[in-house]
Amino acid sequence: MFKRDKPLFSRPVLAVIIVVTTLAVWLLNLTSTRVNLATPNIETWQTASGIPVYWLTQDDWEGSDKLSLAIVFNSNAESPQLTAATMSLLTGPTLPLSTATINQRLTPIAAAAEARYSVSQQKISVSLSNQPQFLTATLDVLSAWLNKTQFKEAALQSWQRHQRNDIGQQQLMLQLFPNSVLATPSSVQQITVQQLADRFDLIKQQVSHIVITGALNDNTIEPLQQGLNALTQSMQQGSVNSDRQLATAPSSSEIGDQSLSAVYGALGIAPITSVTDWLTLQVWAKDSLQAQKKRFNSQTGQWQLHLESPQAFVNWQIETPQSVLLADPASSQSHTSWIAPDQLPSYQEQAAFNALKDQLLQQLPALSQNPDWWRAIATSVAMPKSPLSLNDFARHYSEAANSFTIEQYRQHLEQLLIPSSRQEVLIKL
Repeated sequence: MFKRDKPLFSRPVLAVIIVVTTLAVWLLNLTSTRVNLATPNIETWQTASGIPVYWLTQDDWEGSDKLSLAIVFNSNAESPQLTAATMSLLTGPTLPLSTATINQRLTPIAAAAEARYSVSQQKISVSLSNQPQFLTATLDVLSAWLNKTQFKEAALQSWQRHQRNDIGQQQLMLQLFPNSVLATPSSVQQITVQQLADRFDLIKQQVSHIVITGALNDNTIEPLQQGLNALTQSMQQGSVNSDRQLATAPSSSEIGDQSLSAVYGALGIAPITSVTDWLTLQVWAKDSLQAQKKRFNSQTGQWQLHLESPQAFVNWQIETPQSVLLADPASSQSHTSWIAPDQLPSYQEQAAFNALKDQLLQQLPALSQNPDWWRAIATSVAMPKSPLSLNDFARHYSEAANSFTIEQYRQHLEQLLIPSSRQEVLIKL
């Protein structure tokens, strides 16, 4: 018989095992995805009309002629349909004494413009060249466009004929913000040219800030500053309207009485105060969308994060294939698009969280080199008067991304999401 009164391993062997185990953990850490992300330099100044300007640049952008410009507005006035129509028609034939659109004038000088509307903010974005001859010409065109805007009757009538309201999204916003000015919708068919002009004048009095990303030099910085002074001469900085209140209880509504074709949803989010908050929302949104598509066997869906002050929220839309409904007619009644965070793979499983984190880390190096991505961060995530400043985001996002853990993810999800505000709209048209 074998005697068992001796240690299984001798001390030398045990020491070797400890060393090998330590090395294995160390090597595992070395082989995990880790990225080194560039930190942009940020300079600030104000236009002659008092609007703050943020210029972001990186050494790697030297030699590139691409500039990205954004003017951010925080107009939360009544009749969101009118504000949305104003921003939609702005890029049409609104130049003074001309039937040309703004982009027809900008294309020959290597520039392009777009205007966007959301419940939280409005934004004019411009891609342009930093070459002196193109830069000055572009700023002159933008100045005429924004200071002498002329909405045209023919363009409005054409837009009204072809406009299709997203009634699901409108109903969703009414449910999410039940006590706000969003509860006073108006028909787009009743909008007039004068109303568009008046609304744009109002929007221009609610400027948040201006963001510029890209390389500038001593020969271009002064012309840019002068051009910004000119194109903002009819604008003023305005404070954020904070009277919007979230729903206090979950609810669901239906539009139509046919088969379910889509589900709209929304949820309020607490203000983000750190890069870890931002990382948490990126992973959660992607995992939630994947889970929703799997639940509905859908190939089409989208999530949008609205992180602007004063009230952040997320909304989603999932299309429901008819094949699913035919196989399970009760699904349109029983299924909800909402999946609780603690039921997601990224919350429950370390491997699932690691996979989504690694995907994000693989995307960030290219994104961090893109001026348009930094423009988006500076206009929608880290803004003036936001709890998370642009300087803090730029300074900490690399280390925060590398050190992001599933424990942080779970904790921050609990702090960020406001379950009582959850809303859904079932489209049965």
